[in-house]
Amino acid sequence: MRFAFIDGHHDAAWPVALMCSVLDVSRAGYYRWRQRQHRPSPRQRHHQALSSFLLEAAEQQESVPGYRKLWLDAQDAGFACGKNQVQRLLREAGYRSCVAMKPGHRRPDPGLPVPPNLLNRDFEVSEANRVWVSDITQIRCREGWLYMAVVLDLGTRDVVGRALGPVNHSNLVLEALEQAWRRQCPKGEELLFHSDQGSQYRSEAVVGWLNARGVTISMSRPGNCWDNACAESFFALLKKEWTRRLGLIGRDEMASEIRYYTDQFYPKMRRHMALGGLTPHAYAAA
Repeated sequence: MRFAFIDGHHDAAWPVALMCSVLDVSRAGYYRWRQRQHRPSPRQRHHQALSSFLLEAAEQQESVPGYRKLWLDAQDAGFACGKNQVQRLLREAGYRSCVAMKPGHRRPDPGLPVPPNLLNRDFEVSEANRVWVSDITQIRCREGWLYMAVVLDLGTRDVVGRALGPVNHSNLVLEALEQAWRRQCPKGEELLFHSDQGSQYRSEAVVGWLNARGVTISMSRPGNCWDNACAESFFALLKKEWTRRLGLIGRDEMASEIRYYTDQFYPKMRRHMALGGLTPHAYAAA
């Protein structure tokens, strides 16, 4: 930490010798640390070369092979590497085979009970905090996937909760629910929460959180995206109207753009024909 501070301020008015003296570190130790930081180690160079080879091989094969086949290609090319190492480097680079399952897919635990589809596609809701719908999507970024969990209030079509992160996990749903609960302060016994049957929503953490607040749980029928059409439609709008035109950008920048869309543009500027041509905020205030 002290070496990093010196490195960040060595071009300022303070000489390196003075900062080393004040922070009680040796100048030789600092320069050795700086040399290690700015010169990749043999292992880092190996990883960089292997990652470049894997991505080039994948591109030549139209992104068809998975990590196992790319590992065989790397071995044939003379790289000393393991399958797990290849899988990790490809994941860090954001590569995914075009024939793989949907990113972030989790097979649900067959032992978990599935609540019935109580919403039954009745998307016309006249009051706020009566029906919330939720779903998770993924957006490709420069470092890999950015996952987004969203909670929509069908009474106002507003985004009442959302969470973003690099891992598709039930914690993402919990974060979005916590945000929605703080913003809306609903009565749990009057609220219906609808989602698909994804393992994140069937997790003990999410189900327990909803049960503790008296919320009624509803889930779509298996493989039927129309049962959660409003959440699916929101993600389609987000990508069509906003993220697609941004191209491949970093996770932090993409997250910032999504926050602006969900917190400013979508609720305050975007008109909804389902709300009589009003924005969600204007409709809620009417």
